[in-house]
Amino acid sequence: VDRFKIGDRAAYCSTLGGYAEFNVVKADRAVRVPKSISDDVAAAVMLKGLTAEFLARRIWPLVAGDTVLVHAAAGGVGLILCQWLNHLGIRVIGAVGSAEKMSLALEHGCAEAINYREEDVAARVRSLTGGAGVPVVYDSVGAATFDASLASLRRRGLLISFGNASGPVPAIAP
Repeated sequence: VDRFKIGDRAAYCSTLGGYAEFNVVKADRAVRVPKSISDDVAAAVMLKGLTAEFLARRIWPLVAGDTVLVHAAAGGVGLILCQWLNHLGIRVIGAVGSAEKMSLALEHGCAEAINYREEDVAARVRSLTGGAGVPVVYDSVGAATFDASLASLRRRGLLISFGNASGPVPAIAP
């Protein structure tokens, strides 16, 4: 192992042994944790970061210049996802539930922020995209945002529902 030295702190994601006091992990499955990051933060960000990576890089072939909608943009996954998408050159519209969260979303990669308690999300998305809608919506909220998510999509767009904080989305009959 040449990526780590004795005394380095490391984090990893695993389905086995995650709660063990000690564990043996392949070096290529671990990341070094800087001293400025607490153990609690390192543990939390691994799962949220991997979720954001999967959403940003593996589901839809985004290209720089695309515009997407991210619900819960000021939440744990949302903050990481918005920054990652912004870094890739994606224009991010973030939907949040308060003025404070709008500021947070704008500070972390969103080009635009929508307070869903005060605005019609789909109407605002349509306005921001010249009526076209977005190719992808990332929705971790669920039932409460489902209709707005669908109405925000362009034709043949993709709704990625990866959470149900407000309850599961309704069934779609064939």
